[in-house]
Amino acid sequence: MNMRAVVSAAWVAGPPIATPIIGWYGPRAILVAIGVVALLNIATTMAMMAHRRRELLAADGPAAPVVHEDALSLGAGGIALVTTAFVLLQATNATSMSFLAVYVPRTLEIDVLWAGVALGLAAGLEIPALMLIGRLTERFSILGLIVTGCLAGIVYYAGVAVATGPVLLLVLQPLNAWCFAAIGGVGLTLFQQMISRPGLSTGLYMNTRRIGAILSGPLIALGGSTVLGLRATFWACAVLTLIGMLIILAAARRSSP
Repeated sequence: MNMRAVVSAAWVAGPPIATPIIGWYGPRAILVAIGVVALLNIATTMAMMAHRRRELLAADGPAAPVVHEDALSLGAGGIALVTTAFVLLQATNATSMSFLAVYVPRTLEIDVLWAGVALGLAAGLEIPALMLIGRLTERFSILGLIVTGCLAGIVYYAGVAVATGPVLLLVLQPLNAWCFAAIGGVGLTLFQQMISRPGLSTGLYMNTRRIGAILSGPLIALGGSTVLGLRATFWACAVLTLIGMLIILAAARRSSP
């Protein structure tokens, strides 16, 4: 949860910076900005690696014990259901993030800057949402918390589909934050509990993100091929999130903690 919160903190600054760059200097300018950030990441990583080497050389005590999460038995069928659901949920999440910068100026007919403000607000709200949902996992079922995230996502996508201005777009962002906290934060924990091998569980979870990003292409294209226009994309996201939630509920019936 803490690691995902750091990523969310980066998102607070990212969209508000990126959208003005695109608006003022054009889409190509963002590639230069990404290159600068990549170079800074390389320098930071090298500094962290050097610091880690010094720690290992100076360490003389025993390694800290590894703490394992409680296992969640779903069986092969349950794992397949959860994986399918997360592909759909990751697809809708990837679509909403990448498509908002197009949707806001073309459909809502307001400045693209509002897309960056909305995404930055959602990312800022994700930090307390991740902390809260992390605490709630101690009292409630992980699958149940993910269902609440799906419900929030359904309302969010439907709300954006009917929005006509920036006010409703911003008001809906707490739902967007909770949805992503459930998928991006609790989701990884769920996969680690379903599959005892850390590399396999994390790899499978990350691949749901990759496959979901591939599916986001047809979802975005849907906005230009129906009478609903670009709003159709967000209606489709709401429907797919509903399907994903129903699959999660089916998997929950197979669970045996």
